[in-house]
Amino acid sequence: MKLTYTLGAVLAGLAMAAPGPAAAVYPDKPITLIIGFAPGGPTDAIGRVLFKTVSQKLGTPIVIENRAGAGGNVGSQDLIRAKPDGYTLLYGTSSITSAAALYGRQDLNPKTAFAVAGCSVSVPLILLASNKVGIDNAPAFYAAMKASPDKYFMGSSGPGAIDHLVAMDVAKRLDVKFHHVPYKGNGPALTDVVAGTTNFMYSGSFNSAIPFIKSGQVKALGVTSSKRSQSLPNVPTLSESVPGLQGYDAGTWQVLLAPKGTPTAILDKLNGAVQSALQDPEVMASMRFQGAEPMDKNLAQCQQYIDAEYERWSGIVERLGLKAR
Repeated sequence: MKLTYTLGAVLAGLAMAAPGPAAAVYPDKPITLIIGFAPGGPTDAIGRVLFKTVSQKLGTPIVIENRAGAGGNVGSQDLIRAKPDGYTLLYGTSSITSAAALYGRQDLNPKTAFAVAGCSVSVPLILLASNKVGIDNAPAFYAAMKASPDKYFMGSSGPGAIDHLVAMDVAKRLDVKFHHVPYKGNGPALTDVVAGTTNFMYSGSFNSAIPFIKSGQVKALGVTSSKRSQSLPNVPTLSESVPGLQGYDAGTWQVLLAPKGTPTAILDKLNGAVQSALQDPEVMASMRFQGAEPMDKNLAQCQQYIDAEYERWSGIVERLGLKAR
């Protein structure tokens, strides 16, 4: 049987067979990953380990660029301006939920500013007390603070940072007061708690704090997660040990973000690579060394979680009247 084709049919068939830009394989070139904090910090340390394996899963290089400044906002602003093609991404933290309120920048509202490409890990904060305080459990510590509020000085990594917001949230729930001493980062705050210059802090840097805890230079009174940390299994949660904090769960967390408008297929592929990397035993050993645990959320659940955290922490920023300087 003889087959004949019209020119239009042939051209239509060729058009369907030819791969266009939308059908191009992603990724086919290196990806730039922005980290809005300095090298060596908790976000950078976790991100470098995780995305080395994500790079292998995707089969393309991931180039990390640290763009520190304004509590992570420099990196967030760079992401907003990027092309939504999956080749410029941001490894963001819980700081994205307070930035809009702190800086008066609704363009940084995480409910509308970014596309979520994967929830990775969460890290609780450790309630650390100086040995000079002379108290070794959280209920007694909060009771002493309530009795003598002028006596207690808390170090934080800065006004509006997650450790400061958690401290203020706990203080409101327990009706306690203290003096706030802001520092330029977790490291300097921890140094002064160890020295006894300040009385306590809520630290999210496990790899920095654990050596001082093990050496007995500071006391770990509790963790802010709902479950005990595998890195500090003998340290109770505030939820289980402190009356008035039952069910309490707070801390920092890290997520992969893309520019708004990034195609769903790309977001799904990125998320798949992140979740697969978190199953790697070596990656998780490194994560747990830094107090991190997988968030175990799909993309829809991840966005819902970010939205809820935004309402939570931006509300506290507004209640406290905090503004970034």
